[in-house]
Parts: sequence; C-alpha cells; structure tokens
Amino acid sequence: MTTRTESLLVRLLLLHEAATGYTNLSFAEVLEHARRWVSWIFERGHLEVIDPSSTVIEQKFPVRGRVPGGYGISFSGPPYPVYVRLVLPDIDDPDELRMAALYCDYLFAALQAAGYREELDRQARYDWLTGLGNRRALERRLKGGLPADWGVAFLDLDNLKRVNDTQGHLAGDQLLQRFADALRQAAFEAFRLGGDEFVVLLTRQQQAALLEAISHFQVSYGFAWADEDNCTNLLQRADQRMYAQKQHKKTGR
Repeated sequence: MTTRTESLLVRLLLLHEAATGYTNLSFAEVLEHARRWVSWIFERGHLEVIDPSSTVIEQKFPVRGRVPGGYGISFSGPPYPVYVRLVLPDIDDPDELRMAALYCDYLFAALQAAGYREELDRQARYDWLTGLGNRRALERRLKGGLPADWGVAFLDLDNLKRVNDTQGHLAGDQLLQRFADALRQAAFEAFRLGGDEFVVLLTRQQQAALLEAISHFQVSYGFAWADEDNCTNLLQRADQRMYAQKQHKKTGR
C-alpha cells in the first residue's frame, strides 16, 4: 500500500468521524463543527460560510459542486440560507475533488437535518399566524417560575367574532396580526393561546405600558402576580379576572 493510499484512507476515516459528529447538533453548531474538521482532513483547505446577500459573492453556487478555487454548496434553509465554500488549492487533483465532494455531501445532509429539526421545533413552539409563542412555549416558560414582581396578563380580543362574522376570517386574521404586532413593538414577551386569547409576561411597573399598547383595540384583560400565587395557578387567576371584566362590559355589573 502506497503512502498516498494510506493517507487517503486515514482522511476517509477522519471524514467519517466528522460526519458522525454532526448528529443532533444545532444548525450553527454544524457549521462550527465543519470548520474545525476541515484542517484535519484537508491540509491546505479552509471553510468559508457566506451570507448569500453578501457583496463578496461573485457567482451563484451550485447546490453542490465545484466552484473556482474549491467546492461549494448553496443551502436555502431552513432556518436560513447560506453559501459554504471549501477553499482548496489542490481541487484539480481528482482525489482531492472526490474527497471535497464527499465532505460537502455529508455537510449538506447535516445542514438539512439540523435545519428541519429547528424548523419543527419552531413550529411546535410558535403560533403560525402571529409568530408569537404558543401555549406550549408559555408552559415551558412558566415551568422555571417568575420573579415575585412579575406576573401575567390574560388578554381577550372582544370583537374578533364580530369581525369574522361581518368582514370575513381574513379580516379577523389581520386583526390578530395587528394586535400581535402591537405587543411585539412594545417589547412585551407575548404568547397566543389560540382564538382571541393572548398572554403577556410583565412586571408590575409595565402594567401601564401594556394598557397603552393595547388601547387602540377592544380588549378585556386580567392580571395576576407571582407573589399572589404559584405559576401553576397564575393563568387561571388572570383568566378569571379577564372573564369578570368581560362580563362587566356586557351587563354593567
């Protein structure tokens, strides 16, 4: 066995070890892992990760294929698009080209797997219509507890059903999105539980700012504070107070 053949076998083993290390990494961790291993497998190579909107891009990369000075991949996401270029001065060597292609194939597959895992996790935690956290995300957030001066606001859009019935569900969706945007722009940690129900985490000092942020909407609300009860009961307490306010609006009592 020649020295060159032995070297290629060792590098293939390193490549396999690098590929197995991608398992269960986040998208960003996959890229960092790939950067670290390049110098072990390609003596004269290094990895460039480039924002597709960057002005340094001179041409569009193939999805996977040879590019000037190396081998490149174009990844469209999720979670976001990147160009990755393996800069390799020896790319004209057939063995180096095959090694680069195999390396980038493994990397592309790892980026896909990590991206899909993150996208599934995002979909599981965020409301598709408003982009706010959903009930599951809120439950996770409250598991860690809240400081004594924090609490929850339970919010209910009073007129969503009327808007849906008179103007259509598209108008209702737009109302929900505007309401979510108002909470976001006021920098509140907000969640949509479903339908017309929202929850905001806030301090007592932020209560007035929240009421100002939602003042242009018809909203019933209830507050509950961490020093009143444990986190398990906070939502129920705030919900009861919101419902009492809603009933008062209807009956005047």
